[in-house]
Amino acid sequence: MNGFNFPAVFKVQSFILFILSMVTFVVPLVYSVYLEDEEILCYIIPIFISLFLYSLSIPIKSSRLSEKEALFIAVTTWFIFPVLTSISYVLSGYVPDPIDAYFESVSGFTTTGASILTDIEKLPESLLLLRSLTNWIGGLGFVVLAVSLLSTRLPIGKAIVKFESSKIVEERLEPRVKEVAKVVISVYLLLTALQVVLLKISGLSLYDSFTYTFSTVATGGFAPKNASAGAFDNPLAEFIIAVFMILGAINLQLYYLAYKYRSPVRFFKDQEVVVFIGIIVFATSLTCFILLESGEYSSLFEGFRYGFFQIVSAATTTGFSTTDYSDWHSAVLSMIMILSLIGAVGGSTGGGLKIYRLIFIFNIIAGEIKRIAHPKMVYRPSLKGKPLDMSTVNTFWAFLSLYLFSLLVFGFVLTLGGHDLITSFSASVACITSLGPGLGDVGPASNFARFSDIEKLLLSFEMIFGRLEILPVISLLFLKNL
Repeated sequence: MNGFNFPAVFKVQSFILFILSMVTFVVPLVYSVYLEDEEILCYIIPIFISLFLYSLSIPIKSSRLSEKEALFIAVTTWFIFPVLTSISYVLSGYVPDPIDAYFESVSGFTTTGASILTDIEKLPESLLLLRSLTNWIGGLGFVVLAVSLLSTRLPIGKAIVKFESSKIVEERLEPRVKEVAKVVISVYLLLTALQVVLLKISGLSLYDSFTYTFSTVATGGFAPKNASAGAFDNPLAEFIIAVFMILGAINLQLYYLAYKYRSPVRFFKDQEVVVFIGIIVFATSLTCFILLESGEYSSLFEGFRYGFFQIVSAATTTGFSTTDYSDWHSAVLSMIMILSLIGAVGGSTGGGLKIYRLIFIFNIIAGEIKRIAHPKMVYRPSLKGKPLDMSTVNTFWAFLSLYLFSLLVFGFVLTLGGHDLITSFSASVACITSLGPGLGDVGPASNFARFSDIEKLLLSFEMIFGRLEILPVISLLFLKNL
C-alpha cells in the first residue's frame, strides 16, 4: 500500500477505540460497582487495553487522512472493537469460548441480535446491560459516534463517515459532518429517553426499560430475557416496542428536517417512509388474516397483537419476538424472511437491502418496460425525483450482486457443515440482513450455539458485511489500488 500512512491511521483508530471503550464499558462498570456483582474487571481491563493503545499513539504527529486511510479505519474498526467486548464475555466466565464471545459481540454491534447464549438470564445484569449497549452503540455506527466526540483538530473529516452511509442520494443537513453526526445523535438520544419513560409507565422495571430500549431504537433485538419481548406478557409494552422499532427504522435525518421546518408531514412526503409503512400495513393485514384462518389465534386482538409485532420486527430487522412463531403458516414465515431481506429505510439503524433500493429496482423495471414499448424513448433512472448518473447505477448493481452472492455463498457453506437448507440459508439471511433469528434450528426459540467455531466466525464476518453493506469491505481487499 504505497503512500499509506500507518502511524496516522493508528493514531486516529486508537483514539476511536478509546472513545468507544469509554462509552461502552463505563456504564456497566458503574452498574457492576452498584450491584457488587464481582464483574468489575470485565469492564476495567478492556478500558485499560484501549487506553494503553491510545497512549502509544500520543507522540505521533496528527496528519490529514487520505480516502483510502479513512476507508481502512471505517472498516477495520468493525472487526477490531468487538474483540474488546469479547474480553468482557470471556473474563466473566459465562462465555468462555473466545469465538462465541466474538460472535456475540459482533452480533451486538452490527445490531443483528443473533446469539449463542442458551440461557440468557444466567448472566449478571451488568453483563446483560453491556450486551444491550452493544446494540445501542452499533445502531449509531462506530465512526459516526466517534466523529461527534472527536476534537475538531483531528483530520478525520467527511471521508470516514461516508463509508457508513447507506443512502444513494445524500441530503446534506449541515455543511460539516460533525454537525450532522450531532444532529443524528440528538435524535437518537431523544428516542431513547422517550421509550424508556413509556416502558416504565407500561409497568417494566427501570433496568428492563433501559435494556429493551437500547435494543429497540437500534433495531438490534438483544433482550435480557430468554423469552425476548414476550417475557412480560404485556400488550402495552409490546406495542410501545413495536412503535419504536418503526421509529428507529426511519431515516434519522428526517426527524431533524421535521423539527427544522416545523412540519411533521415531511415524514409522509418521503417516498421511502410511505412505502415502508405501506409494506408494514399490508404485511400485518395479510398475516392477521392467515393466522386467524389457520386457527393459530381465535380472536382478532390476538392475531393483530402477535402478527403486527413479528411483522414489524422483521421489516425493521430487529429480531425481537413475542412468541415462538416457527410453527406458524409457511406463508407468514416466508414473508418474515422476505421483509427482513428488503429491510428498513435508508439512513436508519435498520438493516436489509433498504427500501430505497427496492424503489430503485421497480423504477428500473418500469423504465425497461416503457423502453420496450417505446424503443425511441430516452430513459434515465431516478430516485425521489432525482436522476442518477451511471456511476451510481453501476454501484447499485454491484452492491446488489455482491449482497445476494454473499448470502448464497454463506448459506451454501453452512450446508457443507451438515445443516439443513432452511437452517443454513435462513441463518445466512438473518446475519446479512441483521435480523438475528432465522428459521429451522436458528428460529426464535433457538440460537446459533449449534454451529462450529469456524461457522460462527464466518457468520460474524457476514454480519459485518451486511452492516457495512459489503462494498467498503470488498474495497479494502483492493486498498493498494485506491
